Amino acid sequence: MNEAGVRATLKLLGVSPDRELGQNFLVNPFLAARIAALLDPPEGALLEIGPGLGALTEALLKRGHRVTALEVSHAMSRYLTGHLPGVRVVQGDFLKTDPRDIPGHPFALVASNLPYSISTPALLRLCEPGFGTVSRAVLMLQKEVALRLECVSGGREYGRLALAVWPHFRVSVLFEASPWEFFPRPEVDSLVVLLERKAVSPLKPELHGRFLKLVKASFSARRKKIVNNLARAYGKERSLAILGGAGVDPDLRPEKVAPEDFARMAEEVGS
Repeated sequence: MNEAGVRATLKLLGVSPDRELGQNFLVNPFLAARIAALLDPPEGALLEIGPGLGALTEALLKRGHRVTALEVSHAMSRYLTGHLPGVRVVQGDFLKTDPRDIPGHPFALVASNLPYSISTPALLRLCEPGFGTVSRAVLMLQKEVALRLECVSGGREYGRLALAVWPHFRVSVLFEASPWEFFPRPEVDSLVVLLERKAVSPLKPELHGRFLKLVKASFSARRKKIVNNLARAYGKERSLAILGGAGVDPDLRPEKVAPEDFARMAEEVGS
């Protein structure tokens, strides 16, 4: 559906794009087809988060995917149900809906042009056990979020988001999507990102909770030494013991500490 078609359909439904949510509708069918092709072969059930008016949904159907579309808008859910009979449409909020209640669960694939306002919590949701069967996810993200998600090598972009996803997925930034490919045109650039499930997690399942707590404490103040940040959560003496046991220099800033070092620190927390 081109921009004129999106405008007319939104007017018919009495719906306006919510700029605060970062709601931008895909209007370039060639981009939709390019994204859909990244999820081939169509093996297993596919969940599309926030399908909107179904531009990406149609492209996925053409490639033979079994799609469940989870849409928060009542009006758009009704529209999709009437216009795309081959799709299981569910009205609901991805951040709140129990995945076991979504037809098609457990899912093997995920696709989404994520509204900017929920991109980070949605990424974290995909790391939860309820989506542990997802082998690949192709997501459209705000450029800033995509770069933070991909960066696991230290530096300004490196931080809590990349580390939260690191135990579960390999992240690849694939290509840019131009503002003209959406309506309304976003004021920021977008990137298409591929998440691929790691065959073996570099972190033991029982350590996930403590790993996330440790990362959060470590990045509570980016410009401070990691030992000082950890001391607020664990005390100075225990923090030095955790860092020493993991072989991490306590004078480093958190952005200089590798993911594998955080994993070793998580083991030390419980020892």
